[in-house]
Amino acid sequence: MNRTLLEAQARICTGPYQTRPLGLKADDLLQPEPVLEIILQSLTGQLPVAERASMAQIGAFLAAMTIRQQFPLETRWSPAEAKAMDLFSLELGQHSPPELRFLQNPSNGLTGANSSEKLVLTGLTKILRGEHLPYAQALKTCQEVLSDQVHPALKAATIIGQRMNLESFDEMQAYLDSVYLPDQVVPIAVETLTHFGQPFDGATRYFRPTLFVAAIRAALDRPTLLHGVDLMPPKNGVTEEQILKVLGAKIDYTLAQTRELLEDPTIGFAYVSQREYAPQAYNLRQLRVEIQKRPPWAATEKVQQLFSAQQANYMVIGYYHSGYEAKLLRLAADRGIDAAVAVKGEEGSSHYALRLAKPTSADRKAINFAQGFRLVRKQQVKFAMDIDPKTYGFDYQTNPRPTAVTAESFAQAGLSALSGQKGPIYDRLILNTAVTDYLLGLDSDPYHAIEQARVVVDNGQALAHLNRYLEKQ
Repeated sequence: MNRTLLEAQARICTGPYQTRPLGLKADDLLQPEPVLEIILQSLTGQLPVAERASMAQIGAFLAAMTIRQQFPLETRWSPAEAKAMDLFSLELGQHSPPELRFLQNPSNGLTGANSSEKLVLTGLTKILRGEHLPYAQALKTCQEVLSDQVHPALKAATIIGQRMNLESFDEMQAYLDSVYLPDQVVPIAVETLTHFGQPFDGATRYFRPTLFVAAIRAALDRPTLLHGVDLMPPKNGVTEEQILKVLGAKIDYTLAQTRELLEDPTIGFAYVSQREYAPQAYNLRQLRVEIQKRPPWAATEKVQQLFSAQQANYMVIGYYHSGYEAKLLRLAADRGIDAAVAVKGEEGSSHYALRLAKPTSADRKAINFAQGFRLVRKQQVKFAMDIDPKTYGFDYQTNPRPTAVTAESFAQAGLSALSGQKGPIYDRLILNTAVTDYLLGLDSDPYHAIEQARVVVDNGQALAHLNRYLEKQ
């Protein structure tokens, strides 16, 4: 990959209101002509292999340039970009493979190397015009992008293109279903089940309490499923899988084995890796680096449902970018989820900070903003609020941050808290468990929920559930 091109992608491979054109000013450090020179030298082999732009990188860049021609005036091509594209267009056309020539100018046409590429190209032609795909077409397109039958430049162009066009609900549903279809969801022998959907790229600033919250909830007889990956670039933060590995847990449970863990009342929670339930999606990790921006899958994978309970299903969703929460909650509702909460938490997780900073305003959602729904007598009741820890007795002047952000330090801190050691980690576990269950409607009184969470931590039940999970091999 080429680092300079990645910087250019970071500026232009984004939405119609966030894109920053290259070369708007003469003193702009990132001018379009050197960027196009890098692409040309990569195609002609003039750059060292380690410095060459990848096909996915070039595909994402060219697709972004094409899509931006329909953007608002302030995010369309700058005069410098228009001049550079005119200057390099002939040489790029001479040295580019047909896939890149198509992305630079879709009127050139492209038949595709196989049936998978033909299908993707049909959708991509619309995407490059700034259009949205209907659900059925988007689903087939996503399924082919997940395969190994499509040129990487076309894959990257499709993914970044739909992100830039601001995915419609149909497209988001297609991204979700392309990884794991609704008819694959397996009924299991538990009365209730909660899926926790956290960002797969992990934590780099704040403690990640999900695993330990799951153990507390299991001790409260609230089966909980976690899912994710070992490492997700480019952030490469600490994930639940890393923490479990440090603790000596088995991390490659199949779905059938995961079901047994959830159905075992002495354990009552489980983690399953995306490698097991969606290996094709897992294999796109490198492509996610090369397109520079998070793909639509980074949003929808947090709403993935793998099992269904006999009486009620719940979902907890963390998210980064305001505006996605309504679509994510709608996806959950359409899957038949009985109650769901989307949280703008620490680092895009569903975890509440121990201090509410600036409250939510008309212009921005605060960290600790929670929005969701629950079914009451078969009617959907919606809610939206900031969670202020001080209201529930957690009075911190600043939001504590760990001195070390590693899987090892998180594992030790979580074990200590479940062993009854009081402090910020203990408080995080209690707050997050109790408020989550209160918002889902599992406890009508948040203060009672807090007390119940403290009881199963202080008497060792939560730690016992975790230890039984760790001993299971």
